[in-house]
Amino acid sequence: MVPSMKKSCSGDCCPADDSKYAKRQKQRQMKKNKTLLLFSIALTVLVFTRWVLKEDEGSPQERIQRFSKEKMEKLKQAKQLLQEDIRMGLKQGLTGRFDTGAWKTGASNFLRHNDNPKYTSMEEHEHSLAAYDAAILMNEDSGTQWMNPEFLPSLTKEKPLLNAIKKVLRQKSGGAFISPRKFFKVKRQNTKFKWEDLAAPIADKGPKVDFTKHSYKYPEKLSAPPEKIGDYPKLKPLRTLMEDWPQDDIDHPPTPFEEALIHFDYTNSDDVAAAKEFREAKLPFKFVNVPEVVAAGKKWTDEYVNEHFSGHPTDAAPASGKCQESINNFFAFFNHDGWDIETYGLAPTRNNDWTFAKWARHAKYADSARLSPNQPHFYWQAGVDKEERNLPKSKWTFISKDLPSFSSPTETFFVFNPEAQKGIQCRFGERGVTAATHFDAGRNMIAMVTGAKRYILSPPKECSKLGIVPTRGNAMFRHSMLNFGHINLMHEPDMPQDERDWLEESGDAMSLETVLKAGEVLYIPSHWFHYINSLQKSAQCNVRSGVDIEGDAIFGGQADVTDLCEPGI
Repeated sequence: MVPSMKKSCSGDCCPADDSKYAKRQKQRQMKKNKTLLLFSIALTVLVFTRWVLKEDEGSPQERIQRFSKEKMEKLKQAKQLLQEDIRMGLKQGLTGRFDTGAWKTGASNFLRHNDNPKYTSMEEHEHSLAAYDAAILMNEDSGTQWMNPEFLPSLTKEKPLLNAIKKVLRQKSGGAFISPRKFFKVKRQNTKFKWEDLAAPIADKGPKVDFTKHSYKYPEKLSAPPEKIGDYPKLKPLRTLMEDWPQDDIDHPPTPFEEALIHFDYTNSDDVAAAKEFREAKLPFKFVNVPEVVAAGKKWTDEYVNEHFSGHPTDAAPASGKCQESINNFFAFFNHDGWDIETYGLAPTRNNDWTFAKWARHAKYADSARLSPNQPHFYWQAGVDKEERNLPKSKWTFISKDLPSFSSPTETFFVFNPEAQKGIQCRFGERGVTAATHFDAGRNMIAMVTGAKRYILSPPKECSKLGIVPTRGNAMFRHSMLNFGHINLMHEPDMPQDERDWLEESGDAMSLETVLKAGEVLYIPSHWFHYINSLQKSAQCNVRSGVDIEGDAIFGGQADVTDLCEPGI
């Protein structure tokens, strides 16, 4: 018998272990491939880095500077590419004829060729916000605040395209960069303010001049508009109005104050018929003795109004409102969503969470203490949705209930185009609060419920002199950021030249003024500009009745606040 022979072999060579051998070979190959892949990536990064920074010549600092220079050259080329894409859109945008498609195309092309724009650090704006907060809390007099030139259109007829590139950047294909919320809204309800300590020992003595009882001289009442357009109302240069009664010198008005607008008595049927003709002739006028406005003025005590804004009224649906604050008395409208802090700096105003009661206490303090124009001011705003008038009256807020002619779903003298009514807006002002000039497209009826405000009106044809931003989509569209009170400060050597140039221009704008008092209603035709100065603690509500496009040959119309609203035209 032949003994069996056992085959001796290593684990790597033994045919019985072929599967293990193949597996190990595969693992070795994968490891080699991984090493090659990492090496390739490293080599690619190295080559790319050398290509970007050109490491074959110069020191690292020189290479970085050269790279930055090349990026700036690419930026310049991108601007040139942009020129053809948005030339028409930008030109139209700056003159009010905003071409959304062309603007978006140009903006997106610019961003595509130039990457996303890099903004500077917010640190400077954070410091500014801290200083703003300190001024509000400590009731500080911040001195004269000059206008940021970024807020003003160009005074030259031809505005170079490249000067407007930063405006394109803010659009970012149609959507503005979102700035932090804290720059627009702040919680202050539980904060102690210095003015509260100052107000405690001061008796509520009211305003030094009660403009509801001041002396006035009225123009002759007419039963029909003058045959010649332009004979009424009489206009004066804005500069003259400000020289005769400086905006911030509230306590020294002309006596008597000379009114420019005809005052019709709402309780007189002949006057109402005449007022209707003035309304149809697209001319401003005023009503006195409006019963529901007079009644609302007696009813709207601070306690009554606060009850309805606090959310617990017993006789109406709860109303809503908000408080705006500014470090001085100037309040300019802007669209929060379109305001870029990095470009414009701090917004003109900020919303806080005060109750109406706290606002009212400050408004009384402002009257009693003769609040300086450069100290913090506060402005309460409220509104009624246009659909409220279609609800059962049990669901109306106190504003609709107390001003039924303004909230009526059917035609009244004040709402003469009910379908175009867009709701009621109410503004509660305190001494000194000044709303920047602007136009409303809708025909506007403004009721002064309590107190008094000074209105300065300018016809549409004066648009090019008022610093109006006519570009749709701009955060300041249809408003000006000019403080006309600075017309009286032209002698100040530190006034920025841009603001000085614009105020020189604005001083020539033909305008009129009127003091709107409790119980009165002011009619402002479509597209007429209005600049508003609160003379004392006050409440005012307005309603609009559709748009008149044409206007007239003398005072102008929609075209004058859009297509033709450009300096030099």
